[in-house]
Amino acid sequence: MAGSEFPNTFFSSRLLAQSGSELTSSTLEWDLPYVWQDWIPIVLLLAAMGTTVWFALRDKRIVGRNWVLFLASLRVLFLAIAIVVALNPHERTQTDAYRDSRVIVLVDTSQSMQQPETDPRNTGVPQRTRAAAVNDLLEKSPLVDELRSQHSVDVYSFDSDLSELLVRLPSRFNATTGATQTSIDPTQEPSVDWGKILEASGLTTRLGDSLDTLLVEGKSPTLSGVLVLSDGASNAGRDVQVPRDRAREQGTRLVAVGVGSTEPPVNLEVTRIVAPTDVQKGDAFELTAMLRGTGLSGRNINVELLQQGPDDSEPTVVYTQEQTLADDGAPREVLFELKPPGAGNFEYTVRARVDGGLETREDDNQLTRSVSIFDRPMRVLIIAGGPSRDYRYARTILYRHPSMETDVWLQSASPGISQEADKLLYRFPETVEALYEYDVILAFDPDWSQFTPEQRQLLADWISNEGGGMVAVAGDVYTPVLAAETDLELIRKLYPVLLEEVSLRLSNREAAKSVFPLAFTQEGQTAEFLKLSETGNEDIWSQFPGVCLAYPTRGAKAGTTVYAEFSDPLSRGAGGQPVVFAGQRYGQGQVLYLGSPEMWRLRAVDPAYLDRLWIKLVRKAAEGRSKRGLQRGMFILDGREFTLGQTIPLRLRALNPQFQPLANDIVTIDAFRSGGIPVVPSPQLRRDPLRPSEFTGDFRPLMPGRYRLEFALPDSPEKVVAEVDVQLPRQEASSLVQDAGLLKRLVEGTAGEYLQLDQAAAAIPALFPNKGERVIIDQRIRELWDRNWVMILLAMLLSAEWLARKLLKLA
Repeated sequence: MAGSEFPNTFFSSRLLAQSGSELTSSTLEWDLPYVWQDWIPIVLLLAAMGTTVWFALRDKRIVGRNWVLFLASLRVLFLAIAIVVALNPHERTQTDAYRDSRVIVLVDTSQSMQQPETDPRNTGVPQRTRAAAVNDLLEKSPLVDELRSQHSVDVYSFDSDLSELLVRLPSRFNATTGATQTSIDPTQEPSVDWGKILEASGLTTRLGDSLDTLLVEGKSPTLSGVLVLSDGASNAGRDVQVPRDRAREQGTRLVAVGVGSTEPPVNLEVTRIVAPTDVQKGDAFELTAMLRGTGLSGRNINVELLQQGPDDSEPTVVYTQEQTLADDGAPREVLFELKPPGAGNFEYTVRARVDGGLETREDDNQLTRSVSIFDRPMRVLIIAGGPSRDYRYARTILYRHPSMETDVWLQSASPGISQEADKLLYRFPETVEALYEYDVILAFDPDWSQFTPEQRQLLADWISNEGGGMVAVAGDVYTPVLAAETDLELIRKLYPVLLEEVSLRLSNREAAKSVFPLAFTQEGQTAEFLKLSETGNEDIWSQFPGVCLAYPTRGAKAGTTVYAEFSDPLSRGAGGQPVVFAGQRYGQGQVLYLGSPEMWRLRAVDPAYLDRLWIKLVRKAAEGRSKRGLQRGMFILDGREFTLGQTIPLRLRALNPQFQPLANDIVTIDAFRSGGIPVVPSPQLRRDPLRPSEFTGDFRPLMPGRYRLEFALPDSPEKVVAEVDVQLPRQEASSLVQDAGLLKRLVEGTAGEYLQLDQAAAAIPALFPNKGERVIIDQRIRELWDRNWVMILLAMLLSAEWLARKLLKLA
């Protein structure tokens, strides 16, 4: 007899069968009374047996000794069987199996693992990426085999989320012998491509979230611990304290292996280039490079700007600047002023270097952007309700500009009048083809009632859908009519401001004799189109006395950018000061508002300033058209810069020669990587059911670099072209060193350790104890007394005793 896991049970066992890690045994068990009340039936049965003996001694005087022994034996045997039944004899047959101890390997597969394992300044050390170092540890070192000698090994990866189980390597531990299997059939071993399953491509690192999820899902009595292989560059999600506390609670051991250099980095990075996408030939523009230095405070750097035009085989250095970095990690802005010599697609590369020193990494020292210099003249339609002074100056300035073609509709003019213009109109264009020839409409207090409802809708569609631009100049003749007439609601929607219905202040000539300066907002002070000096650095508006008149407004609409207001305190209304300069996006186009017809006063400061104002206003309004390039097609993108792994939403607007939607429901886009390498398969776009002239789809680049998107317009030699730059995520690219402090915090209090990569293979196997155990997988109980023959035997014993007593006349 021996004790077991079943309380108050005696048993004896024997081994029936053994197969692999499974063990089947049979046990005879008796249930002893558990509490004192359970003893009552047994005590009563024993008392009955004593009573039987007492009655036998009494009956001995009546019948012979043999009969007494016979009768007593029947009764005692019955009671003995009853006692046996009360003790519930049963046979327990159970099968148990050995559950292997388990170690989980969690590998960081974010893009920061593409960084060098060691500092590149250590020239004597062979360079490999952090991901390659982890791959070598798992594939080429004895670590995995050592772990498998005691545990099964499950491999997971993480970046922005925890992966599914990538591979399960079974344990080689023999539970029966307690030794490791030495003879392994290679055909039974799982094939693992470590480089493929652990490819570093994640956009962010959520170490805390991923490990916490793993601990919840992988909780098990046989879990020996979790091995984390990472550079510690956790840049999203919860802190590692969350999984650490859970591991402590579960008793799970965490071991962290740090990958990557811990030396303080020295690095110079070109983080961003700000440049226009499209520039009119002959116009100057600015290109701004943003630099960031780490560990380079007070150091001198050399910044070069390289230019490669359409006819250049190689880029050439056009500007060089010497800069001194100030605060460590603070962005540094470097400005270049450019004026390309011709038209075409120009590529500009900003290249930065540290004077006399190696960097932690040098693959982030340059960026390239392309600028399209177009030679197509800008088509401007000037509409004026009357020959105001601003109208006359602007008409002459734009007509004489070499890159502009101007047509004029002076609504108050009679046929035969002469105007400085390429073409005189006597009505607003009535067809789509005629209106779509223009890039900008410059409207000087026009009489909007001379537009038919169809022409007003055509104007709104041209701005919203075709990227047209409009500069609306308020006046004291027809603007009050626009503010009041209900039929002109569609035109009022185009304006960025809410117009007062009655223009009392503007039309009061007697009161409008004092000049008040313009009050520029913060947006107006930085707006490029309002910088009128040659260099753009001089504050011209501080020299401008101001204007006498400004049309009263009730405020700006939602989404409007207010650049300047009229400063006359008496002109303030319920919505604030009257707006003088404002702008808003209207669909794909842009509307600029000029609330005073007195910009001609700028000539008193310098006539060149007035020239620049009208030219810049027109070009600002035409941005939607100049970026599009073609009248029948354009790509509509959310930006030019995207992150590797990000899905780029594409939208293409394409029309047939009649400016109607294409017949196809699906169009194919040609995509090319740097060097003209085509992307296969080509992206396909489907028609937008809400916008028949537009097609939408997605494009997911698989490699960083520049991509060129092209679509050939039907029945035309022209192509719609757009370029996007795909970069490595900044969060991951900035992880220059291993965050050893975070990894050490991760393992605190879990009985685990933090190790460097070169210590891992030798130290890790001893840190994970074998927590394998046997578990019952099947169990059957057979009660030995619950048989028919037992019941028959009891009945026969009672019947035999009763019959004998009857015959002996004892009953």
